[in-house]
Amino acid sequence: MLISRVNLIAYNRVGIAKNSSGISVGYCRNPICPTISNKNSYSDTVSFGIKTPVTNHKEFRMLTKDHVIHCIYCKKPLIYHGTLRDMLARGVFSGPVSEFVKEISPYRDYMKRGQQQVFDQIAKYAEKCPQTHLEEILQLLHQNSIKRLVKTQARIFKLLIEESKKLPPDMQKRFRQFMKVQHKRLYEIPYQEKFNPETFAYKVHKMVQSVPNPELRGYLLRITAPMTTEKFKNPENLIPRELGLQMTSSRIDKLHTAKDFSEYVIYRVQKIGERLDRQDIVRLCRTSQRMIEGKKVIIPFSNKEFLKELAKVELAELRPNPVYYDMLAISRKLPSSNSNMSSFVVKHRYSNSDTIGYQLLKPSITTIEHEQTRTSGGSDALSNCVLACNADNFDRGSMPQYVYLDRWNKKNPQVYFDDVIKISNEENLISPSDIEGQALTLKEQGHVEVDLSALKGGEK
Repeated sequence: MLISRVNLIAYNRVGIAKNSSGISVGYCRNPICPTISNKNSYSDTVSFGIKTPVTNHKEFRMLTKDHVIHCIYCKKPLIYHGTLRDMLARGVFSGPVSEFVKEISPYRDYMKRGQQQVFDQIAKYAEKCPQTHLEEILQLLHQNSIKRLVKTQARIFKLLIEESKKLPPDMQKRFRQFMKVQHKRLYEIPYQEKFNPETFAYKVHKMVQSVPNPELRGYLLRITAPMTTEKFKNPENLIPRELGLQMTSSRIDKLHTAKDFSEYVIYRVQKIGERLDRQDIVRLCRTSQRMIEGKKVIIPFSNKEFLKELAKVELAELRPNPVYYDMLAISRKLPSSNSNMSSFVVKHRYSNSDTIGYQLLKPSITTIEHEQTRTSGGSDALSNCVLACNADNFDRGSMPQYVYLDRWNKKNPQVYFDDVIKISNEENLISPSDIEGQALTLKEQGHVEVDLSALKGGEK
């Protein structure tokens, strides 16, 4: 195994400190973290006092730090991502649940429906047991949640199987095999699964977003990034020295296989997960190692993975056929953590309090949304960018904007534009020409026209 043959100095270079909850998080250089004193640190407030319009994505996104701006799609208020980092650093999520509820209550209306339901349950427990913690409450909610969730998911599975009878005979057989695997995941039945380095790297990337130390996050992302390359498709492939250097930060005299490096990375990620008390990361690593060893594993059912495999693998040949779209429409009825409390609880049953608190608010974080997607030729100019919540941005993907807007009230974009018009008129923080450009692009890409008559300084 590679671990015994490689100089493991890379991890030792990552500084480890402790936050207020005692969890090792690393030396935070994020200027919004009040727990760190640094003479060279700078304020995160940004010099809005200069009253000059924003010129880049970072400044545009940061407007939600001091202003209320609603998502152009769902109309929920947006949360500045630095607010969550600050809460993590101060131990808001990992502290007593009574303090958590007190500080998070002002953000309840910002949350998605599923997260609101979870928060309301947490608030009830806070009244009875103020000194308990988020992870303990989710464990109490888990037993009933999984029963309700599986019942809902199983009903949708039946609808899919019924619809699959319209497939060609050869595809029906493939689909039944696919659903057998999904059934085992749904009911947590152990089975053999081939290790997929790319999937592992993706899951680590999602999990470490709630790690408050940017240097530690960067380290985890760096060592897992090569696992998404073609070299890791075959476990017997020899990995070039430059990729090995990226993953180990040490010179490697002998070439090693993708399997060797996968085991090395899994080992490193697991050790960090243990230091951070991140049971979700530790469980992922242990499951991945068992896959490599050819042992049976329990893989929880995931909506995202199900839809991805269904659309890109199982039904790819059927895209011109209406059955393809009918089956995808049925699949989208599966409850998600953003829409269903039981789904959120089951998804985070092994997570620690920091992760649970972070994930309650993460779907509402401010993101830059390209009205005309970059994959279809859209530019990065601010005239092609609006602000949307993380959940809607991810959910839309590369879908045409007018298709995604059909899911929402057509009046919602006007609320967003009223917000940015007010900021432009009163504080000169957004250029009128950029707002006009956003509105024009919305008309072209989203087939929705908004009223800009209140905008000062624009073209008449």
